[in-house]
Amino acid sequence: MLSFTLDSNCIIALENEEPNAPAIRLLAAAHMRGVADVAIAAIMASEKQRDVPLLEDFEVFQERLRNVGLGHLSLCHPMFLLDMGFWDHGLWAGPDETKIELAIHHILFPNIQHDYRDFCAARFIPETPLIWDDERDLWRNAVCDVQGLWSHIYARRDVFVSSDSVFHQATKKPLLINLGAGRIEYPAPAAALAGG
Repeated sequence: MLSFTLDSNCIIALENEEPNAPAIRLLAAAHMRGVADVAIAAIMASEKQRDVPLLEDFEVFQERLRNVGLGHLSLCHPMFLLDMGFWDHGLWAGPDETKIELAIHHILFPNIQHDYRDFCAARFIPETPLIWDDERDLWRNAVCDVQGLWSHIYARRDVFVSSDSVFHQATKKPLLINLGAGRIEYPAPAAALAGG
């Protein structure tokens, strides 16, 4: 049985009834039938949410998943990140895991500094962790994308599912697969792999 990891774009597609929504529902149904193992990248709880400030309670994120019919899926936990993560929903990473995370970041976002201090210094903005605006959100979103794929690789899952083109670029996708991503698919091909 193949295992699949859904990224944040999959949940957004369900919430907005985007064209990918039916394929994502097919993946969730395949999980319910026991023919696929589908999980969600838990880092999306740390992303900027629609119409609400950053979450301070992981339960609010889990309610969001229940509201789109995905509350029954398991979670792939990211590295624990201070000021971004949730105590019970992050993993302590050693040097090997950090090396993979850094490699993913450099592949996906070579023009965004990995370290928040470096990011702020390069843009001449204060490194205030409690203030998030469009410029600082650029860094936060990059970290969340990286952690989504990292959690998938760390959990040794088969197919990473995303409609975000950054994961599918011809210059990046093979490098991510070589790091252990398995397959990276858009929702419709992923649903076909799951028998949906």
